[in-house]
Amino acid sequence: MTGEKSLQGGLTRRSFLKASGAAAGALGIAGAAGMVTAEGWLSPTEAHAEPEERVAHLCHQFHCLTGCNLKCTIRDERVALIEPSDLVDEGHRTICLRGINEVEHIYSKDRLQTPLKRVGERGEGEFVAISWDEAIDAIATAINDSWAKHGKDSVFIRKSTEASIGFDFIGQLLLADQGGNWGLDRGQPNGQTPAFGAFSYCPSRSIWEFSDAATIIEVGHNPLESGIVWSRALMDAKEAGVYIVALDPRFSGTASKADLWLPVHPGTDAAVIQGMIRAILDEGWYDEDFVKANTSLPFLVDRKTGKSYRSDEVTCPNPTVVTAEETGAPYVWDKVSDSLKLYSEEGIDPVLEGSWKIDGKELVTEFTLMKEWISDYSIDWAAETSGIDRQTIVDLADRYANNGPAIIDYGLGGPDKYTNADVLGHSMSILTAITGNYGRKGSGFGFYGGVGADNPAATLNFWALPEEYHYNDSGMAMYEMPYMENNIHCALTFGDAFTLEAASANDTLEWVKSLDFFAIIDIYHSSAVDYADIVLPACTKFECEEDVKQLRDSFGYVMLANGMVDPLFESKSDLQIERLLAAKWGLDHLIPETYEELAKFSLDGVDKLDPNMRGITYDALLKNGGCMPVAGTGDDWRPDGHADQVYTTPSTKIELYYEYLLDQGHQFPVYEDANEAYESNPLKETYPLYFMQGKSRYRIHAYYSSSQWFQEDFGPCVNIFPSDAEARGIKTGDDVKVFNDRGSFVCTALVNPGLQPGVLFMAETTYTKYYKEGFLQNVTNSARNERCYAMFHGPQIPYNDTLVQIEKA
Repeated sequence: MTGEKSLQGGLTRRSFLKASGAAAGALGIAGAAGMVTAEGWLSPTEAHAEPEERVAHLCHQFHCLTGCNLKCTIRDERVALIEPSDLVDEGHRTICLRGINEVEHIYSKDRLQTPLKRVGERGEGEFVAISWDEAIDAIATAINDSWAKHGKDSVFIRKSTEASIGFDFIGQLLLADQGGNWGLDRGQPNGQTPAFGAFSYCPSRSIWEFSDAATIIEVGHNPLESGIVWSRALMDAKEAGVYIVALDPRFSGTASKADLWLPVHPGTDAAVIQGMIRAILDEGWYDEDFVKANTSLPFLVDRKTGKSYRSDEVTCPNPTVVTAEETGAPYVWDKVSDSLKLYSEEGIDPVLEGSWKIDGKELVTEFTLMKEWISDYSIDWAAETSGIDRQTIVDLADRYANNGPAIIDYGLGGPDKYTNADVLGHSMSILTAITGNYGRKGSGFGFYGGVGADNPAATLNFWALPEEYHYNDSGMAMYEMPYMENNIHCALTFGDAFTLEAASANDTLEWVKSLDFFAIIDIYHSSAVDYADIVLPACTKFECEEDVKQLRDSFGYVMLANGMVDPLFESKSDLQIERLLAAKWGLDHLIPETYEELAKFSLDGVDKLDPNMRGITYDALLKNGGCMPVAGTGDDWRPDGHADQVYTTPSTKIELYYEYLLDQGHQFPVYEDANEAYESNPLKETYPLYFMQGKSRYRIHAYYSSSQWFQEDFGPCVNIFPSDAEARGIKTGDDVKVFNDRGSFVCTALVNPGLQPGVLFMAETTYTKYYKEGFLQNVTNSARNERCYAMFHGPQIPYNDTLVQIEKA
């Protein structure tokens, strides 16, 4: 190729790669701005060109929990068109804005094109291009130096989502620390897990069962934007006449389609739920038969000590709490024999409410204690705290309890991001259990999406490393490392973990600056890239050195990405990057050489072990376009989850009394204000506005930020209520500064009446480069709820538990 040939003139992909790679290598300049751009890829080929065209298929984004099978038209070795696949049934031929947008996203000018080495200060974004050999050598040297100076536990390796494909070998091979609990999207699950079992926040019933419900309550969930393809289930339900309620501080896309929008005060959702519980118990609307048969509420408790009255002999482990300690079998009071009996004895009829003297102890039922707990919370209190009218709360309780079946579908991103989110999760567990809205057709509770029952699992082999290779478990979460003493001195991340998975970004980035070494593997120039010593370019999910790439099961199908285009510029796939790193310690023989090898291993013999996998082999997948259905599933596949009312709790029943929180007084969910975002906080005199972030139809967290199409119409903007804007002289389109004691950022204002006065809202963070100054995570709250250290998922990061002020910039 000569320098006279236009990029728009129908170049082949390989000639473009060769030219752009040579140019990037010759640049040797500081900063990403000087790199060759990919804009030419978006220009049409010449009209007289005769394009070579083929079709590829792949399983798309897995972070939004959808995994759509996409049909990609490859023209002149470029991804030119993306459509829903015709290899899946009609109900799963799905695509959203993010999938369609990949045509722009793959060829974004923000692509990292060559390995880079920092030459300026961390945070300045000053780099020079280097070779892959130099980059890999630098990383290996830094890790070896860290081991020599600080020990084997001094290295941190973490894989984020966009720049990773699902496996994770190198961190285990190097015995690295991976940063423990994520702290993301686990607040409400913390409150649900002890009641229904580990990972019960992924419902055991299908989202397509929405149409079988009478009522659906969306608690801080906005599926019409966060998991767009799942909106079909909600809209089918609406068409079927299901009554839909949206409990949300803002008028979201989902709220716009609901029958009732409840604009709850930020961080007070639990007050609404507890008001409903109070109304149901006061009016006797609970399902006594269900409660007695399927919950722990008949179990006996020593009133004085608060401890459950249990057998010493019969024990079972409790997998739903951190300690997983063994616990004795509980007793109930049997109405038939009028005596104490083990809860599991045949022929008993447990008494639901009462008090008895046994062995000098006063024993009462959990139900009795629950009624005493809820007596502290009046419906008037719930209305005043939440901002939702008293009668509305009572009417909703009536509808939920008496006009079932009903579903509570909660979001991982709204009320989940407050320090009191576990109180909400526990409260919703009680509401669900006392009304019997679980394990029955059209009923359920949890985060409904592309997980659990909606994603029937295929049987696949798992590539396991020898047992001596595993992550080092320091017990410290990544988001705590900036605040607590630790031995991490060297870090390697696949993707931007440091700014996506931690609040109060200034604290986190100051800690990153203090590290001896930090390397990042990413596709795009994300927010953390400027702080790295070495930057490696990864390729997108559409690119690979091979014709095949990821194998996964989704939507009841096994999907093998095939027909890949070669990696753009000098980028490499995750597997080859991990192999280059592993080879520096002679460990590359322990991991697959190719994605083909990994896929064949995953499928080897499973068709003989699992009848539902019969006929699904590597060769059969390629013959069938890379997508084959798991037998027994289909367009309207609906599992009968928990119809047997057996749960993965010690008693196998829904356990609502959390004895493990006895020392903290939270056996039942004691309501508490959020850490910062509550009405009576004196801090509101200085920072009077609640600051919220949430999902957008345009991005998943910061992923897809590099799409110019999206940035043109949906760059960083803060939504503000009209009266709040008017008081500050702010109009739509103005540059505004949002700030508090933790930091600040400047972005564009959008005056929006779909909020409440006193509330600001932004879509979840995008890359720092798109802000006029700073970025969203500079102001967010990193407080920890000490109670949650005893919980299954650990403390959540309270991004929305934040107060700020705003002014024109």
